[in-house]
Amino acid sequence: MTLSRVLIAACALAAWSAPAIAQDYRVRLDARAQAVSFRGLVADSIPAGDAVPSANGGLETPDGFAVRCGGGAFCYFFRPGPELRGVPATISASLAMWGLGVEGLALHATGRVVGDLGGDDVWPGTEPSVQLIEGYLDYRRSIYIARAGRQLLTSRLEPMGYDGIWLNARLDKYSVELTGYGGWGLGQAAVVAASNPALNPLDEWRPRDRQIVAGAEAAWLYRGVDVRAEYRREIDPEDNSFVSERSGVSFHGRARSFLATGGLDYNIAEGHLGNADLTLTYLRPRYSVSAGARRYRPYFSLWTLWGAFSPVPYTAVNASAELRATGWLSLHARGERYRYQDAAVSTALVPDLEDRGWRVTSGATATLNAHWMLDANYGLEHGPGASARFADASVTFTPGAGLSFDVYGGALARPLELRYYDATSRWLGARAEWQRSGQQRVWADVARVSDERDRPDAGASSLAQFRLRGGVTVAFGSGADRTPLPPARPLTR
Repeated sequence: MTLSRVLIAACALAAWSAPAIAQDYRVRLDARAQAVSFRGLVADSIPAGDAVPSANGGLETPDGFAVRCGGGAFCYFFRPGPELRGVPATISASLAMWGLGVEGLALHATGRVVGDLGGDDVWPGTEPSVQLIEGYLDYRRSIYIARAGRQLLTSRLEPMGYDGIWLNARLDKYSVELTGYGGWGLGQAAVVAASNPALNPLDEWRPRDRQIVAGAEAAWLYRGVDVRAEYRREIDPEDNSFVSERSGVSFHGRARSFLATGGLDYNIAEGHLGNADLTLTYLRPRYSVSAGARRYRPYFSLWTLWGAFSPVPYTAVNASAELRATGWLSLHARGERYRYQDAAVSTALVPDLEDRGWRVTSGATATLNAHWMLDANYGLEHGPGASARFADASVTFTPGAGLSFDVYGGALARPLELRYYDATSRWLGARAEWQRSGQQRVWADVARVSDERDRPDAGASSLAQFRLRGGVTVAFGSGADRTPLPPARPLTR
């Protein structure tokens, strides 16, 4: 039996016996589903001799599809695929249980059941159907915390999941916090190992064994300053070779009205700088202004094929501001300009490739009174090979505590520079939500969405649909957090 199945069985047994052996427990259940349609592309070909000249001087199929001919026996093209319908549904559950007979010991578990109820069964991410996201025992004492089981780790070196242990110690005298962890890693952005058949698109490039992950973090927390340094490595147990080795530093600090955040990480395995960023913010009661710079470089483990393509980083500078113009009106805006590093490749046929771009967004929020709120946003983006412009707006009506209604709409246009298939989307929808004291929540959403793919041949396509979404959340338990606080007593002086 795998470790995942052992953890699932342990959590299920603990949940079943909670009222009998636990002093307190909390359970949260969330169920949601949606109905959506989409259309992709289907690759096709014709014999080269069947291609005919088009009005714009190129070649096309007899029924009007533009083709790509490379001098071989066939010419290739894409035609719009069939309309596919998906009904993805998920039920997730979270359990927290404490008072297990050992002081400081608690159980935490989060899992979900997912599936596509549509006839086409094409929605991604629905395999495996039962997924354990977290499931661990947590033991806390005055200066340290220990955890064992499946855990999600968040840090500057990207979030990751693993099955193993996590230890944390706080040395308050020195304002220092030390953390160490290790175990068997999960796939990137997945709740299964990279070797799991659910990740079959990687085929033979997937590792055969689960990677071993280990890392440590040291933090210095003093007044308004938080400085952290982390080291992490992943090892392939088949031949004990490194598949990842990275380090990172981050900081967060505030002095009066100024706030500074930033950090950087270094890819030790490949010997180059990864991501880096710095943001400075000036905060005032009526407004705030931020300016920053960042560098982004895609990261891939050494076992993957993607690193062979030598992805280049880009650098960017940005600025943003928020102004509370009146007691009911708030304005905000953000702009960024970025540039890619030289890829050092030959482009003789297109000597002046674009390597930089920019993006700008702005918006306003108006809180008219306790019941009505308006929000609107507009944005532009221009980059290598494509651009985009969008606008959206919403109106929220809150007739009473826990009940709200929203009407929203928007449009997005994304013209492409170096290929056909400009895309335009429009949507108009409504949402209703009812929430009762944080323990129960019910919501439903319906939207009319249109998707137009424009191109000057028969490959143009159009798809309009109603998208339906809904969900229910219920929380219950016997936790002390639900017990009313005792009456306040005045301090004796």
